[in-house]
Amino acid sequence: MNFDIIIIGGSFAGMTAALALTQVSPDLKIAIVEKQNILQFSRKGDGRAYAISAVSLQFFKEIEIYDFLQSEAGIISDIKITDQKSPFILDFLGEKVGGDLGQIIENHHIHNALRDKILQKKNITVFAPNSYEEISFDNFGCDGEFQEKKCARVKLDNNQTLSAKLLLACDGRFSKLREIFQIHTSVKKYQQTAIVFNISHQIPHKNIAWEKFLRGGPLAILPLKNPNQSSIVWIARDELAQGILSLDEENFIHQLTGKMENILGEIQVISQKFSYPLIAVEAEKFFYEKMLLIGDAACGVHPIAGQGFNLAIAGIKILCDEIEKIIFNGGDISSENLLHSYNKKARRNAKKMLVATDILNSVFETKSLTVAAFRDIGLGLVNKMPKLKNFFIKSAGGF
Repeated sequence: MNFDIIIIGGSFAGMTAALALTQVSPDLKIAIVEKQNILQFSRKGDGRAYAISAVSLQFFKEIEIYDFLQSEAGIISDIKITDQKSPFILDFLGEKVGGDLGQIIENHHIHNALRDKILQKKNITVFAPNSYEEISFDNFGCDGEFQEKKCARVKLDNNQTLSAKLLLACDGRFSKLREIFQIHTSVKKYQQTAIVFNISHQIPHKNIAWEKFLRGGPLAILPLKNPNQSSIVWIARDELAQGILSLDEENFIHQLTGKMENILGEIQVISQKFSYPLIAVEAEKFFYEKMLLIGDAACGVHPIAGQGFNLAIAGIKILCDEIEKIIFNGGDISSENLLHSYNKKARRNAKKMLVATDILNSVFETKSLTVAAFRDIGLGLVNKMPKLKNFFIKSAGGF
């Protein structure tokens, strides 16, 4: 079977890319290969929620999933950042840029909205549950006839063979395709674990997201749709995380309440607790032959600024812009110009985010009293400098 684009991986990046590409041109024939049966089963909550920036929300409107998510979305109208016992609170108000800074949406709601929209698209074919057995890049299509230009050929576990002009690797932070084609990848293990879960609380959150930088690691409190419920991301050193998870409920809530500084009153854990090791990855290049790396397969960053999925969306937008220009000019979507242009722009954008999140984590994790003092002064100074503060506010919203 012949397609224009084959996507390996039908999770967030894969489905988002597929829907975005249908907006570029309804004539593009797209295939998604996914080992999980995403068509039959809705995804259940895994404790994680995405902070979706204002710019990414506009993108959700373009791919027609925004309206379906509003019944589940928590609004971020304000972000407050504190550092341990510093007297300063850095306050980012969305009204300063004319709107909300973003939304908090639990991952499984986004996944199910993407899946439901894909089912409506006639030019997207989903092969699931299926996995690839072999991927090659040669001058022979599915019919075995010689072609002038190389194409991607994918042999599935059901003996079907697919071919396409372009292949997108959307198989996640631990990409098997990246490994198969020996794309050198830098990996940084932060020796940190993210513990994620939802809570109910006595005092309404008022659409405020909190980022508290504490001695044991940062704590994010993210407002959900219900004004008395929030999503928690509690980051701790690996050696402490297991101890935290092994606490009985009373002691767990006692520890959490102390870290939250009682800003939301009495709290109760209302979901299962999940834990994830924090690892950053960066591929040396975002392409191989006719394959492009998308999302976490290309670059996965520390979640300290909540920008992981927003970074994936930014990369998908770069890809779509490049393909749109190629189609408009009558070119080939697998041309060397497109591959290299995507690689250059997406890598540059990802590098900026990778460096920013890495530095941010390092600065707030340091035990240096000198650096800590400058942090405290810095939070106060930014609050007193309107232009600099507005720059950070726009960055938070992706403006």
